[in-house]
Amino acid sequence: MSKLKYAIRTLKLIFRRDLWLPALSIVLGALLWSISINGILVHHKLISGGISGLALVIYYVLPKLSIGLMVFLINIPIFIMGWTMISGKFFFFSLLGMVSFSFFLTLTTSLNITVENPLLAALFAGVISGCGSGLVFRSGGSGGGTGIIAMILNRRLSVRVGIVSSLLNSIPLFLGAFLVNLDAALYSIIYVYVTGSVVDRFMTSFNERRSVFIISSHSSEISQQILAKLRRGVTLLTGRGAYTQSSLDIIYSVISLFELAKMKDLVTEIDPKAFLIINETEEVIGKGFDLPPG
Repeated sequence: MSKLKYAIRTLKLIFRRDLWLPALSIVLGALLWSISINGILVHHKLISGGISGLALVIYYVLPKLSIGLMVFLINIPIFIMGWTMISGKFFFFSLLGMVSFSFFLTLTTSLNITVENPLLAALFAGVISGCGSGLVFRSGGSGGGTGIIAMILNRRLSVRVGIVSSLLNSIPLFLGAFLVNLDAALYSIIYVYVTGSVVDRFMTSFNERRSVFIISSHSSEISQQILAKLRRGVTLLTGRGAYTQSSLDIIYSVISLFELAKMKDLVTEIDPKAFLIINETEEVIGKGFDLPPG
């Protein structure tokens, strides 16, 4: 009976939505990432950033070596060093990303997406790679290497993943400029920049928030409606009008972008003269939004 309970508990763990859905996204992201490299970059001798960039530089110098195998081997010491520095969930998701990325790099070796213009190739590959990398990062993992470093800095110092990745990715570009081809390295800068920009946009577009200040004489009624209909938290700040010298409660709340229209309708229905201040909010951590990094 105990073995049966253990088997059921194991199956429940495997089929948890918060595990298999991110894992599926990581595998899909790794596939897109590898398609951009083998399908476009290799045919123009363009250079990726990070570990894959180092693998590409080595491949251009020694073409008999496998890009996927080199990515896997270079990542091994980085994962060993990162074992004690990152959470278990992120580590295993990153391990899944790295293994998937290495596997798909090997699987898509003969892929060729025909793009004649090297500038268009760099732009197109950057978009594909950025979407793939964004999927991996958004799901709580990485492709290994500089991705692990980028996520550590993002979690501990709130530094944007795309910016950190772009800085770290410059190392293979310098090597490629001297060992491969200067023109290819310059085009690769465009690829790295587009990738980093798409990653940042990809990670924030699904998590856009708005912080709202509402100044109204009907603050009590409005706040109750926000709690009941939008199911969002409300903070009441004590304020005083400079002209009337009368005290009133100022409503402060954080909502998703999709709830903004409902918020406006709700407020204007109760008090058409209400004063709303709406600000873009880059990141929100807490109940109802993103959980604190583990």
